Amino acid sequence: MNVQRDGATISPWQNIEKLPITNAISQQSKYDVIIIGAGITGITTALLLQKAGKKCLVLEAGNIGFGTTGGTTAHINTFFDSTYPEIDSDFS
Repeated sequence: MNVQRDGATISPWQNIEKLPITNAISQQSKYDVIIIGAGITGITTALLLQKAGKKCLVLEAGNIGFGTTGGTTAHINTFFDSTYPEIDSDFS
């Protein structure tokens, strides 16, 4: 699967097989918090809540980190962002 955001670059970590869909959530399970989305915000929120003693469930439609998180190059400031080809050229 090749994901193109604007047609210019492909995220190398999104070029993976989609995880299988599971219906493993028990109707008897109880959660303090249900988080929609397993991007950096959802996963970080779940981690911090679990460390605070909360029982969390994270629901994700695609792969973990697939959406907006997967389309970034992990820079906090996008002004100095490198393109995927530049990163590949610099580090491969």
